[in-house]
Amino acid sequence: MVIDAQMAGIAGDMFVASMIDLGAEADAVVAAMEASTRYVPDVKSVRVTPKPVERSHIGGLYLDMQIEESYKTRSGSVLLEAVQAMTKDLKLSSEASAYAHRAIDILVQAEASVHRHTPESVHLHAAGSVDTVADIIGAATALDSLKLAVSKTTSYYSLPIAVGGGTFPSSHGRLAAPGPAVTRICKEARLLLRGGPLERELATPTGVSLVAALIPESTPVYPALRPISIGYGAGTAELKNVPNLLKMVVGEPLTPRRLLQDRVVVIETNVDDISGETLGFVIEQLMAAGAKDVTVLPTVTKKSRPGHLISVIVSPEDEVRLAQLLIKETGSLGVRITSCDRHLLARELLHVQISLGEREESIRVKVATDRTGAILQVKAEYDDVRRAALATGKSLTVISRLAESAARQKIAEKEGKTQRRRRRKA
Repeated sequence: MVIDAQMAGIAGDMFVASMIDLGAEADAVVAAMEASTRYVPDVKSVRVTPKPVERSHIGGLYLDMQIEESYKTRSGSVLLEAVQAMTKDLKLSSEASAYAHRAIDILVQAEASVHRHTPESVHLHAAGSVDTVADIIGAATALDSLKLAVSKTTSYYSLPIAVGGGTFPSSHGRLAAPGPAVTRICKEARLLLRGGPLERELATPTGVSLVAALIPESTPVYPALRPISIGYGAGTAELKNVPNLLKMVVGEPLTPRRLLQDRVVVIETNVDDISGETLGFVIEQLMAAGAKDVTVLPTVTKKSRPGHLISVIVSPEDEVRLAQLLIKETGSLGVRITSCDRHLLARELLHVQISLGEREESIRVKVATDRTGAILQVKAEYDDVRRAALATGKSLTVISRLAESAARQKIAEKEGKTQRRRRRKA
């Protein structure tokens, strides 16, 4: 699922409205949101009415929320306890409940950090309204309705969130957009944001918290997918030259269904005037600085000079830092940048103990799985196998086979315990 808040930003009610427009059961979502009346003190009523609307001649769904409450501030503990009680009483799935708890934790932690208080004691003004709880519970209920919260194969993506610009009025006086809590949430969740396109507040702490709680991959462009359904959640105001709509897209990935996908950046440069020792040092420095991989290929450059092509695979957030390091260590006058998608397996390191004569050796084993959790590769780490071989005189092949066999047995035992727990619960 892709959350597209590039144009009009995001608010909690827009998030929930988008999910209803995607196909979540409106009656169930509305009932859950209106139930917040019973869990937050000093609230007389919460009434939620989904309404089809147009924003800049594009149709969407608007949540008309009529709230009667009396409060100046509410502590973080009040909201935390309300969400916890509601997820239990409304019998949300464990996954949807965990999502709601993450969302309120993210919001309260951000507000507490801004005000330099603990999450329990921080006093919330605008974020303390009952609509914060209603939006979070509504989003969790919608995830359950769409079967997205419990799908192991669902991946979430967030495009850069429009945060607006200029200043806006708040309970603390005028603030600059994005507000401090929104900035904090984006920092902690590594969400991309962009200023504009309007001089006003476009992203609210609740809306950004609901995105962050999905633990999405933040990407500058849409991932490769085949759209299945699209939902538009409308904001209250009619904005000038910008449709006040949050778009959500659910689709099928164009990658092989059993493979994971992520985005990486490839940094490349050609060099023809550095020694082999320097190349080795460059590789060491780049790997120590966080590069995913470094490749050096022999080439023939201009004027038939022998040279090397250095190719570095990095995470998007490490692009500038490692490009600067590559230029510094090679003396190159520039580098080329290419963004690309990868198909890959999930990887986990297991530590196993194996007996080699009178010695016990600890070996790390890399276990690779697909999106469904099926194991496709089990491989002992070379450095550990080499160390054990030198210490015992055993061959690399023997040690690798023993370690990989021990890892498979450990995985089987873990799966057996999980199945027994499930049977007991059933």
